[in-house]
Amino acid sequence: MTASSTGQAKATFRISKPTRREAIAGGIVLAATAASQMLRPTRIFDRLTSEELSGAIPKVVGPYRFSSTSGLILPPRDELSEKLYDQVLTRVYEAPDAIPVLALFAYGSVQNLSLELHRPDECYPQQGFVITDPKTISVQLGRHDIPASFLTATRKDGYVEQVLFWSRIGQTFPADRVAQSLVVARENFSGRMPDGLLARISVPTRSPEHGLEIARSFLQQLVNALAPLGQRIVLGDIHKGVQST
Repeated sequence: MTASSTGQAKATFRISKPTRREAIAGGIVLAATAASQMLRPTRIFDRLTSEELSGAIPKVVGPYRFSSTSGLILPPRDELSEKLYDQVLTRVYEAPDAIPVLALFAYGSVQNLSLELHRPDECYPQQGFVITDPKTISVQLGRHDIPASFLTATRKDGYVEQVLFWSRIGQTFPADRVAQSLVVARENFSGRMPDGLLARISVPTRSPEHGLEIARSFLQQLVNALAPLGQRIVLGDIHKGVQST
């Protein structure tokens, strides 16, 4: 193996042994799972229809216009996914002389410890992509800064996407899978089944810097264009403030 290929191997996404933090979190989640089954947490939100979700997300975002629903990488369509999400909205937005923006909003009205949001850093490799340079960044949602993830996804045929995504569980924006599980465990243990959103903005370009710049700008314009229902879906209960973990 050459030095360049070795460096590339180190940069790609791979499954590793759980860290101490992940192992401890796993134990907490298992204990909370058993407790939540006994407590029988209460559903907070009703299911959304496809029409409600579609109407809540604007079709016009700044100079961008909704053009198509096809061509996006989707979560696995298995029994778990069908139970996990009430609705999955996919949108391709186009603007004159601009790179298209691919947006996905996967909403579940109930989050418990057996049903947790699929994250793109897990579903993209299942679709044949190699993940490189994954990192946690801060993005602005309205007046709030929240933790989000950013990565580069490359397919064998050379197709590349720069992917920005975040998850919301109730009023909380967990930074990673471990934090997400802990938030769900905490809510279920308190007797609540919060709703959840996985939002993803993808830009088909080889440049991470350019892709992130486009995604940030699009996201800010999207938030500014949200109607009240869209604000609740994307931001949670904005009247009570936004939390991050």
